[in-house]
Amino acid sequence: MSDSSITKHALANSMKELMLERPLSKINIGDIVERCNLSRKSFYYHFKDKYDLVNWIYYTEFVSNFQRGSDIFGWGLLENICDFFYENKVFYCNALQVRGQNSFYDYFGEILSPIIEIHFKNIFENAEYRGFYVTFFTDAIRTSITRWLLEGAEILPKEYVELMKSAVTGVAVQIVKDMNEP
Repeated sequence: MSDSSITKHALANSMKELMLERPLSKINIGDIVERCNLSRKSFYYHFKDKYDLVNWIYYTEFVSNFQRGSDIFGWGLLENICDFFYENKVFYCNALQVRGQNSFYDYFGEILSPIIEIHFKNIFENAEYRGFYVTFFTDAIRTSITRWLLEGAEILPKEYVELMKSAVTGVAVQIVKDMNEP
């Protein structure tokens, strides 16, 4: 592991520990670097702010693993995302509570959007407003997962995704029925 990677992981571990203790809004760069005995300069060499660090943690621990050959897509991928959030519930509840510039909430949407676009490519192939549909489903899935997590994730991930799938399928079936009625 390179020195840069070691430093990034030390900062990430520090952030993860701190986010188990207090809200992200109450953590500053000084807290992060003090916990892992690094300097502020080291932090800013690798990350632009604490939100960038949170996003890097998600990318490193989940997204990069998915990109390295995972053939799971669609509902299976959503279940993997929910499993990952469920296993790291405190951290991601904390991360998803912050909104605004550089927030994990926005970053999560940026990660979901191209996945949704690829998944729905054939459905909206010739759609004039494909961007609208991708944004609509990205926002719906991100908001739903966020709410599920922030409300305590009392439903297990597999069951939760099945409920999402049932809701989407039910709406689609009703739309088809409505279209075929005179």
